Amino acid sequence: RNWVGILIVIGIDPSSTSTGYGIIEYGKRECRFIDCGCIRPRKGLAFEDRLVFIYDQIRDILREVKPDEAAIESTFFGKDADAAAKLGQARGVLLLALRQSDLPIEHYTPASVKKSVAGNGRATKERVQFMVARLLGLKALPTPLDASDALAIALCHLRRPEIALSGMQQQRRPDVEALLKRVVRR
Repeated sequence: RNWVGILIVIGIDPSSTSTGYGIIEYGKRECRFIDCGCIRPRKGLAFEDRLVFIYDQIRDILREVKPDEAAIESTFFGKDADAAAKLGQARGVLLLALRQSDLPIEHYTPASVKKSVAGNGRATKERVQFMVARLLGLKALPTPLDASDALAIALCHLRRPEIALSGMQQQRRPDVEALLKRVVRR
């Protein structure tokens, strides 16, 4: 959907109170920061109305940015069952918006994101924030933490060993494609 060799990924850190999003462009084996922020429904809004607000805001972002792929943090189950249920419902409306935008979606655990970006699956949010800034060459730390977490999720997606990502596979030059066909036949 984008220029040849360019892939735009949106990372999402789901929450019913502060959903982080981070957008990164990947091309020529480099990641470039595009945008990040948080979707924060106003306090006092009924839970169902918060879900509608989150859905509407992420749809607007998806329409504006037109990412090629999405990465979202998988649900973390803590001790509070009510909080886990609310997180699951927020994650559900986000997944709905992503699917309605026809995006391929990958899911990453919090530990896998931290390990990919900070080298340690138990890294603090501040350490992840620092490493995101460093990896993207940012002069300032991306804030708030939910937004930097979302950027980390997008980076985790782009740092997979099989970086022959769906949006990049079809971008090979014809001469490279011909060479690969000859090598495979041997």
